[in-house]
Amino acid sequence: MAAQNATRPASISRRLTGLDAAFLYAESAASPAHSGMLMFFEGEIPIEQLLQHIERRLELLPRYRQRLAMVPLNLAHASLEDDPAFKIENHVKSHKLPPSSEAEIIQSALKVFESPLSRERPLWEIHAFTGLDSGRTCVLMKIHQCLIGGVSPVEATSALFDLRADAPQPEPPAHNWTPNPLPGIAESLLTAIHDVLEERVDAAFRAQELLRSPKELADRTGMLADAGRSLSRLVSQPIVSAPWNTGLIGPRRNLVWSRYSFADFRAIRNAFGGTVNDVVLAMVSEAAARYLARHDCKPGGAPLRIACPVNVAFEDEGGTLGNRVSITFSELPAVPMNPGPRLEAVQQESERIKASREAQSLELLTETLNLVPPGLMGLTSRLANLGLDYAGALGKWASSLPSCGRFGLPAFGVNFMATNAPGVQVPQYLAGHLLLDVIGLPPLQANLGYGISILGYNQSLYFGMVAEPSLMPDLEIMRACLDQAFTELKQSAEARNAQAETTA
Repeated sequence: MAAQNATRPASISRRLTGLDAAFLYAESAASPAHSGMLMFFEGEIPIEQLLQHIERRLELLPRYRQRLAMVPLNLAHASLEDDPAFKIENHVKSHKLPPSSEAEIIQSALKVFESPLSRERPLWEIHAFTGLDSGRTCVLMKIHQCLIGGVSPVEATSALFDLRADAPQPEPPAHNWTPNPLPGIAESLLTAIHDVLEERVDAAFRAQELLRSPKELADRTGMLADAGRSLSRLVSQPIVSAPWNTGLIGPRRNLVWSRYSFADFRAIRNAFGGTVNDVVLAMVSEAAARYLARHDCKPGGAPLRIACPVNVAFEDEGGTLGNRVSITFSELPAVPMNPGPRLEAVQQESERIKASREAQSLELLTETLNLVPPGLMGLTSRLANLGLDYAGALGKWASSLPSCGRFGLPAFGVNFMATNAPGVQVPQYLAGHLLLDVIGLPPLQANLGYGISILGYNQSLYFGMVAEPSLMPDLEIMRACLDQAFTELKQSAEARNAQAETTA
């Protein structure tokens, strides 16, 4: 991270890293680069109470009062600066709906979720929806990926919640918050030049240190070669052509979700070995395989390739919002399987990824983004996004024509992304109201018309499945396949445990 100038301490201003900026540049009209959470709370939360609750906690969330400050000529990535025009009412909004079902409330929330966040303000919003026939309150959280120091918005929003309904509110600050003025053109240019030069000097010193340590240099060189091989596999080895990958996405979204007991996942893990993450990956891959089978998709031996973001931040980096994220690419059978063989295939793939240090290698590769000139990164991203938006519009116009996937031509890249965040396994409260359920809303991009978010909360795991409806209009079938896969895994684990007890 580049050092700040004397008038702007590091706690107040931050230059986006190459990875942070990549999320910003990758945003397009059809692919907003924010993720979110849909939460259901006990009772109705008055908007005045919600506003006061969040405003009292903004001292704990300094990024929530900072907006992007772009650099002239894009000489450096944008920085986060105090927003002199900050008003919490621009970010926390109430929607009073007529008596509605949960499905109707979700559709109203998704319409709000679809629109990009304004770059003229801090990149987050909270929307409260009342009118649920059960008397609950639905709260939508939107936060831009460039602000999230991990793979989900869970950590970035943790300061908003309490562990008791009657928890005392934070003490008001001794002094009212006074924002620093936004930097002018001259200051912005000078600071950008300083930061870029400092980054280059730091890179030179790091290179010099590596030359003094042949073993570390050889290790990092080997990891970069491994990362290159992982990426080349994405473009050289075909994957199954899934229906949700056969076109470019538009801005609309659908959501379905399921909740399962965390104790059941531990029981399945204990019966079959491996990790809880292996069980999760077995479920989502088996559900996708069964969805494909229901649509008469014949993989022809091609695998499902699932992208799994991984938080690689060190423990002492907790709470910082700079992204330390890597990714792994799991290749798994695209045909339905029984629970035992499916879990065995997942465990073997997990061991392969671990042995190849795929997450660490790709994280090392993302560090090189800091060496790419911001102007070049921004220009190429804008051209790519413009092309995607035009191609998407053309695809909707020519929707009657078969796409590459329907022609049976090989597909490349990944089939979908699955984010998995552990979350908090005890009850939480917002403004004194119990959080009942929380569902993750992952972003979709390019031809990835389906994604899944797995969040842990209060001894449960929540699977939020999001799809672009023109590519995947029957998302409920995926949920049915996921529920079926979970039931079979649970029953198989119970049978294995019962057999073990009988044998003993």
